[in-house]
Amino acid sequence: MDIFSTIEGLSGENFGSKLLSYLIFNSDEVREAFIALLSDNSPNGPISYTSHFACRTEYQTTDRLGNGRLDVLIQLDDVVIGIENKFFAQFQENQPFKYVSTLETVAAALKSINRTEVRSLLYILCPESRKEEAKAHIGSTPRMAIITWEEVLVCLGKVREVSNPVARIVTSEFIQYLKRHFSFVQDFERKAVHLNRAFPQYGAPVQAELVAKLWSLFPSPGGRIANGKTWLGYYFYSDPEIKEKGWFGFVPKEELNTDISHVAELIIVSTYNPTLDREFEPVRLRNDNFIGAPNNTHAWRVKFDGSWNNVEKWRQKLAPFWNAAKGEAVG
Repeated sequence: MDIFSTIEGLSGENFGSKLLSYLIFNSDEVREAFIALLSDNSPNGPISYTSHFACRTEYQTTDRLGNGRLDVLIQLDDVVIGIENKFFAQFQENQPFKYVSTLETVAAALKSINRTEVRSLLYILCPESRKEEAKAHIGSTPRMAIITWEEVLVCLGKVREVSNPVARIVTSEFIQYLKRHFSFVQDFERKAVHLNRAFPQYGAPVQAELVAKLWSLFPSPGGRIANGKTWLGYYFYSDPEIKEKGWFGFVPKEELNTDISHVAELIIVSTYNPTLDREFEPVRLRNDNFIGAPNNTHAWRVKFDGSWNNVEKWRQKLAPFWNAAKGEAVG
């Protein structure tokens, strides 16, 4: 497995899943530590392996609840493990329940090969801040459990030596990536007041830093930043078929037909109209065709302040923009 071809073009949850898969496939030490973490959190007995190990990402699943892709699939001697990786994205329709039947099918196939009983387990891998949410989501569903990315960080930190030299470098970088990913914009309280004070051509570095952090909090965000002399942000889409779309980012006040005192504003524009709280003020765009939908565009400026200094606050506030992605009604 070539690590560079594996992660090319990926970010967010897909990037995390690929790197985790690469490490447990290419490092005996990381694999043993991670399997131990899964075993410690297993809902039905310890997990180990002696002769059989396989690992795949984006495993296609089929179920009456809908088709899907399991982020990571691990096969061991007597257990098949599915991992649904959640950084900050919402649970989509029937996740993770629609993966159960595929895991049972894989377990049955492995049983016929190994001639031994094979269990199937499904883990939600999420930040510690979302653990209670994940617990409430899966309830008391048998053979499901939760591990956190913070636990993975501790697990990786305890691996004293990685014998594979490439995996050793990747492990070190992955640890730093996770630390950065689960932290917010450094000194956000201090920087917040400056985000609205200026908009140089193509935007300011501090504005780019914030929109990059918000990238994973929107449904199906675009892989490339969309910026020009008077805008800096990303497109997002309600689903892969692009039935609805939107854009978020910073623009100078000249792009808005609204009387505002700030020089720059963080705005969200979309072709659907979710129910939002008072921190989202409707505005009119100078260019009605800003996102290529002149007759069906809604726009808001985000009235954030220094107290929005963590990912969970932003995720909560931006959650309504997932409505279209989940097929829920919007206003």
